Order: sequence, then C-alpha cells, then structure tokens
Amino acid sequence: MILKSVSREARLLLKISFLTTFAESMLVPMYTAFTEKVGGSILDAGIAFAMFSIATGAVISLIGTRPWFQLHVRSCLIMGFFASACCDLSYVFVQNKWQLFAVQVIAGLATGLIEPAWDSLFTDDIEHSSAKHWSIWAGGSHLVAGTAALIGGLVVAYFSFEALFISMCVFDSTAVIVSWRGRKGSLAS
Repeated sequence: MILKSVSREARLLLKISFLTTFAESMLVPMYTAFTEKVGGSILDAGIAFAMFSIATGAVISLIGTRPWFQLHVRSCLIMGFFASACCDLSYVFVQNKWQLFAVQVIAGLATGLIEPAWDSLFTDDIEHSSAKHWSIWAGGSHLVAGTAALIGGLVVAYFSFEALFISMCVFDSTAVIVSWRGRKGSLAS
C-alpha cells in the first residue's frame, strides 16, 4: 500500500485526516436539504457556511499564530478532533436555523484548531519528499470525500439525518482515539 512508503508519523496523520474527511464529507451533499429540514432556506445554508468559515479563519488567525500554539500543537489537534466529534453529535439536536448557526460556529472553532495543527505536524514530517506526501494526502482526501458523499447520501435516503450525524460522530471519535493513541508515540508533546 502507498501509505507504507511514508513515515509512521505521516501514516498516523493521514489516517486521522482521512477519518475526519470521511465524517465531514458524509454531510456535504445533503447540507442544504438538512438546512431546509430545520426550517432554513438556501440563503440560510449559505449563512451557516459563512459562519463556519469565518469562525475557522478567526481561530486560525487568533490562536494558530500564537507562540504557545506551536508548543501545544498536538494537544490542540486532539482538542479540535474532540470538538468536531461533539459537533457532529450535536447536529442530532438541531431543531432550527439558529441552532444550526451555533453548531456551525462550533464546527468552525474545531476546524480552526485542527487545520493549522495538522498542517504543521504533517509539514514537519515531510521535508524530503513533500510532493509525494501532499499527493498521497490530496488524492486520498478526494477519494475518501467522494466515497463518503455517496455513503452519506445512502444513509440519509435509507435511514435518517440522525443516523448520518451519529455515523459522522463515530468517524470523528475514531480520529480522536487514533490521535490520542498516537500521542503516546510519535504525537507526544
């Protein structure tokens, strides 16, 4: 397998990334339908995504640029994954667009911790073969996202949004466990 050709740290980071990409990509194609299900509109779906993106950017800019963030980057990564898993589960309880907006802000805060931490750790590990590593990540992410989108659609079509959110939470919780276990080895801070 292609992952065997990268370091233990890179394999661990790729597994974590693919798990969280899978979880989040399960919702993407159904997001507008879910927004409408809780009483929102197409515009509200756009507002919710804007809130997510702004929260993510704010956290990255305000927290990711602080010197202490680099000292605690691995802990921030695990906290971000944990917050993301909690966010997935909280979708089960969303009843209106205002609650959806709040969940999107929390998802943005989690992503704001995850992205710079993961990128920092992955970049530190790939000094000698960056094109190969980034290609494995980018190609794998697209394959995982496409598969997850299809499975997410099937889950909603044949079961429910609640089943989808619980499934997403399981994948993100698995990422928390994998990252926590990896912390004992290569991800220790």
